[in-house]
Amino acid sequence: MAKDNPEISEEDSPVPQIANLTGVQVDKVAADMARIHRSAVGTVEAQEVELYQSAAGQVSADYVSTHNALIGQVHSGAATVNGSAVVYLQAQDAALNGPAGIVSAQNAVLGDGATTGLMLATSVKAERVRTVLLIASEVEGQVETAMDTRQVVLASLLAGVAAGAVVLLGQFLFGRRKS
Repeated sequence: MAKDNPEISEEDSPVPQIANLTGVQVDKVAADMARIHRSAVGTVEAQEVELYQSAAGQVSADYVSTHNALIGQVHSGAATVNGSAVVYLQAQDAALNGPAGIVSAQNAVLGDGATTGLMLATSVKAERVRTVLLIASEVEGQVETAMDTRQVVLASLLAGVAAGAVVLLGQFLFGRRKS
């Protein structure tokens, strides 16, 4: 059963088995499978989601596949992100070939076009990992971070000294004086 306008996902209505959207803008889609092409969706809840040249605020699904899409948050068991931009990706298994802000995954496979701000994973496999901060138990591949260990230590020390100076200056200027 296909729905032309799945924004009618009300609490009382049954969840459609398949939602096919093309060239529409809806607030919410709830279905077993959601195929979204050249559309904008606020929230998607499904067992399987396919986004193609679309935008979505939040996607929750067992499996998510994206192609040239823009997504705010993805919560999934398995996610394949191709040429898409994701702000936050949380998945058991993630395959990423595009930019992502924060990636949290048990197993992550990064393609050559993948870049992340923060990567948290148990296992990361990639030809080349480009990230600002990488926290992982196992990494297979070349890692390219914004800062190396020496730069992180130096930046941390400078931030600590700056924070201490601000606190001391604040106490000096605005501290209570004993009479």
